[in-house]
Amino acid sequence: MKPYWSMLALVASLLLAGCGGSSSDDAPQQNPPQEQPEQPGGPTSPEEEPPTDFRVDVSAGEPQTVNEADTFSLEGSSTVRGQGDQTIVRVMWRQLSGPAAQALSQPDQNIVTYQAPQIEGGPTNLVFQFEAETFGGALFYDTVVITVKDTLANTLPVVDAGPDRNVIGGEAFNLTATAEDDNGIARVAWSLVEPNEPITIDNADALVATVKLPRTEVPKVYRFAFQAVDNLGGASVDTVAITSLPSTTNTPPVVESMRANPGVATGGETVILESQAIDADNDTLQYTWTQSSNDPFPVAIQNADSANANIVVPQLSDPVVLNFTVTVTDGALADQRTAQLQIVPRATPKPGLISCLFNPFQSGCPLQLVNDLVGDGGALRCGDNPFSVECPLSIIARVSPPIAECLVSPSLSGCGQILGQLADPLFVFRSLPSPQLASECTPAFDEQTFEHYVGVIHGHTGYSDGAIGTRPADAFDRAQRQGLDFFGISDHSDNARIPLTVTGDCFSEQFPDCLIADKENPVDSFRKWDATQEQVEQATNDSFTAFRGFEWTSDRFGHINVFFSSLEINAKTGPGYLISMGLFWQWFLYPDFLGGGGDGLAIFNHAGREDLIEGVVSNIPGGRDPAYTFNDFDHVPGANMRVVGLEMFGKGSEYDSSGKNGSWLSYALDKGWYLGAIGSEDHHGTTWGAPSLPKTVMIARSNALVDLKEAMLARRFYAVAQNFNDLRVDFRIDNQPMGARLGRPDGFSLPARYELRLGDAAFNGVVEVVTRGNRTVRTYEGSEGSFDLTAVAEEPYYFLRIRNPQTGRPVAFSSPIWVEAGTAPKPVCRYEAAGGQNIL
Repeated sequence: MKPYWSMLALVASLLLAGCGGSSSDDAPQQNPPQEQPEQPGGPTSPEEEPPTDFRVDVSAGEPQTVNEADTFSLEGSSTVRGQGDQTIVRVMWRQLSGPAAQALSQPDQNIVTYQAPQIEGGPTNLVFQFEAETFGGALFYDTVVITVKDTLANTLPVVDAGPDRNVIGGEAFNLTATAEDDNGIARVAWSLVEPNEPITIDNADALVATVKLPRTEVPKVYRFAFQAVDNLGGASVDTVAITSLPSTTNTPPVVESMRANPGVATGGETVILESQAIDADNDTLQYTWTQSSNDPFPVAIQNADSANANIVVPQLSDPVVLNFTVTVTDGALADQRTAQLQIVPRATPKPGLISCLFNPFQSGCPLQLVNDLVGDGGALRCGDNPFSVECPLSIIARVSPPIAECLVSPSLSGCGQILGQLADPLFVFRSLPSPQLASECTPAFDEQTFEHYVGVIHGHTGYSDGAIGTRPADAFDRAQRQGLDFFGISDHSDNARIPLTVTGDCFSEQFPDCLIADKENPVDSFRKWDATQEQVEQATNDSFTAFRGFEWTSDRFGHINVFFSSLEINAKTGPGYLISMGLFWQWFLYPDFLGGGGDGLAIFNHAGREDLIEGVVSNIPGGRDPAYTFNDFDHVPGANMRVVGLEMFGKGSEYDSSGKNGSWLSYALDKGWYLGAIGSEDHHGTTWGAPSLPKTVMIARSNALVDLKEAMLARRFYAVAQNFNDLRVDFRIDNQPMGARLGRPDGFSLPARYELRLGDAAFNGVVEVVTRGNRTVRTYEGSEGSFDLTAVAEEPYYFLRIRNPQTGRPVAFSSPIWVEAGTAPKPVCRYEAAGGQNIL
């Protein structure tokens, strides 16, 4: 038998030797300095480093003498003296030598309570250490001796943990012990003494326990302790050393998958670093997550020793890519994989009305122009003397004291006269910064994160000219029961402010049912716009997302769906119906906090179907209506980013091939618009979501509202025809998906590919690769294909037109991928949430 106290004494001597002694009078023992990664803001300046002129007094208390099996308390104290802002952040009690005392309270407190062990053979000393750590990481120690008197007539158990021996790492073996005592054995327990590793001991409360040690590259010693406690509370311990030897038949683990989820994230989001690994030998695997030292800055990895770790994304102003590696080992052999995380900055928040009232000169507010002219560095800045001849506006300043005050110090009071110009939209448009063009950036994408979500864009209910007695909630409910992921409702704005349902069916015996659109909640008939939003929120859950929009309807210019806007506009109450689209574009570009649609996204609906004047004048030789199809798709630069799509299918029709040069989509793209392909139900009945109606498929991080809006801004979506709702399209150029805007050197070779699936099977379609002027540059037949394209100015975009080989009719359109020859790669677009605000 090897006495327990002798083993602990050996461990204590090793600890004391490693610590270089222990006393509050000795020099403080500090952890070895570690190289800290440089932070984004640069290294810490000398002024920020904590002063080192301080002293910590640590006391473990006075020695005590106690009887065996008695309880006793230890009280430690620590005091920081001297300069600096150092504080004690952690304390800890440890037993260094002697038979083990049982801790009755937490050892990380100043006062801790123990129960003395039973002993034999005379008084025995127990040595305890009190440790204090400062904020700067310095460690200070003191020790105290507790003498235990042998007062109980109890002979301790005789135990034997067995002989030291060798085993093969990764192979199970038994720990076998014996224990004898005149008073009987109450309980036994096996435990790992060293090293500190998560080793599982099966049947640890029995004489025979089973253990499997990790694989090792070189021999490694593990020390196990066996304790037996008799019926009077006396305990004895024996240890055994097990040496794990390398295996000659070991196979390495394999990391099957690893990813950052999501692979595209923005500030404040939590990203899960996920991995899956297998081991043919069924060894216990250990995981380690690390970040590349070449990354622009480090982030804290939580649970870095688990299969799934996580990080919190910092707030950034510029996009970055971070690289993470997981290393999986069985103790001897290892495998690793690396994945990237794209961090996309949030869109700059749009200032609201209240914010602009308190700071009217900030970017995005109507008076920004004033600050640009007369603020610091402004062209008309006159310093402290607006009356000097050098001041360009000195004459006006002499005539108008308020303007003079504004020139010296732009403020709400000094520039009060200018506030009246807020009513002038032209002044507002001149004041606001130029909207970003879609061509200025490219959306972020991660193949493992983004999935295909199918749903409805464009639907009607009894709130406009849909089925009598229906409401948006009915449409959402049916679509969700059809297994769809989202529904963008778009009742006509013509009817938003009247309580009626307006449809041809009302000219019948059902006329009385049309007088109140919402029979379930009649009051909502008078507040359709707000009621729709309430029903949107009630219908949205983790698996289904509803969102609100409206259809702007002109029988001359065409129809436009607007989604995500907080306000609506009616074409039939102004010149927008027949005279000019200017009112719509003015509203769409005007800030939402001033009554405009600056928070909305727009889609051109069923091009060519509204021809009130074109249908007449086109019968005259050479006659045409210049306003036909949205003023002949006249490009409005300010709306370039937020007009995102064009309907290709609707109801039972395919619209595109009736367009100029055989394609409305190609014609609109050639005009300068950045439009994706939309599949529109445009349904006015009660079978919303039916397979017989077209659908839109969004490629998004999720079907949450914020991610659907991002997919629409990215043009990362495609249109599928009626009865082809299960068709899925993957189209890439240079491994970037539809909606990407690629800047590449002139003549650069671009690998391209596509894949088509219908449900669980491949779909062998006829695939046309289309570019400017509706010119087909490639034609393929099959479910997948690869080919090369060249970056040239004559082919600024490519989209796929997919035909059914049996009928020759289009069954799907991809959104384009834009290729701008002779330019550098585009920066990543900022991530904007629904409603024009940032992701929360």
